[in-house]
Amino acid sequence: MDERSSVRPVQDTRRPAYGWGRILVGVFAVFGAIVLVPSLTTLLRSPDEEPAVWSLNLLGGVLYLLLAVCVAHNGRRMRNIGWMCLGALATMAVLIGVLTLPAPSPADLSVSVWAHWGRSRWYLPAILPVVAAAWMWMSDPRRIVANAERITELSDTLTESITEKARAVQEGRAHKTSRGGRDR
Repeated sequence: MDERSSVRPVQDTRRPAYGWGRILVGVFAVFGAIVLVPSLTTLLRSPDEEPAVWSLNLLGGVLYLLLAVCVAHNGRRMRNIGWMCLGALATMAVLIGVLTLPAPSPADLSVSVWAHWGRSRWYLPAILPVVAAAWMWMSDPRRIVANAERITELSDTLTESITEKARAVQEGRAHKTSRGGRDR
């Protein structure tokens, strides 16, 4: 008999995930494009005009696009890459946000997406990394499985405890009725 004929194709019967995860993927991708395209065009058209700031914006746009891919994929390696993207995005948001706090900025960072905590982009550069971190933590499969196992263990323990108490009550009743019948 041919071994290849007995091999069945693998089919994923799980339903696709809809909802907040897909919305976040879209938000990260759109925001990444909104940051990436102007940065890239400015760097290509006038490379002498504040190249460091526009390069940071370009890096941020790429990181947001990569974060969108990482949140959509949700595999272990992609989650690790997503956490690294989040770390870099949060670092840029905090550093540039702090550097632009004084009225006259020490460097001309006003064209940065993260200037004044992202005020020019409705504070999304400061908010999105926090939202992404919360989502990635909440949707972590390892954490979900660990919580499910804890709940199962707790349920089993409670079931055993209730069963033991019910047996003790039944044995007590049986003992009373057997004793009560002899005493009469």
